[in-house]
Amino acid sequence: MKPENKLSQSVQQLANTNEVTIVQAMGELRKSGKDAVPVLVEALKEKGSLRNIAAAVLGEFGADAEDAAESLANLLESDEEETRMAAAISLMRIGQPSLPFLLPLAKRYEGPTCFWASWCISWIDPSKIEKNMYECLKQEQENPSGNVAPFAAEEALGKIIAFQLKEKGDE
Repeated sequence: MKPENKLSQSVQQLANTNEVTIVQAMGELRKSGKDAVPVLVEALKEKGSLRNIAAAVLGEFGADAEDAAESLANLLESDEEETRMAAAISLMRIGQPSLPFLLPLAKRYEGPTCFWASWCISWIDPSKIEKNMYECLKQEQENPSGNVAPFAAEEALGKIIAFQLKEKGDE
């Protein structure tokens, strides 16, 4: 079997409802290393749990998944909270290569897209947080739109404040 077919088969196994099968498929994809990234990016075009799991698995590759950053950033515009969260966590784990895709989203939008993009930015490089991004995080903390977001907002705001305090201490 061709390596890309084996990878595609592993990605399809991610949609399985059996947790053991999912864990095995994730293990196979991790072993494949960077070669799994294009196949996982392709899976982001699917709907439902496969897309969400593929989005989450991409974060396991860290900066090696930088080619997925743009596709993951586009998922921050999804109507599905689980999709936005999975994409955000992976973008945060990819790190610096995600910033060119996150900054425009955080500047252009309000609501969940701005929130998750700003959350990522606060983890990757809090010096890039602008007033509207801070306000977006604060708004989510005070008027939560979901179950996880207020905790994520608090975490991001803490990162930003810690960064600002450190900057003041370095002066």
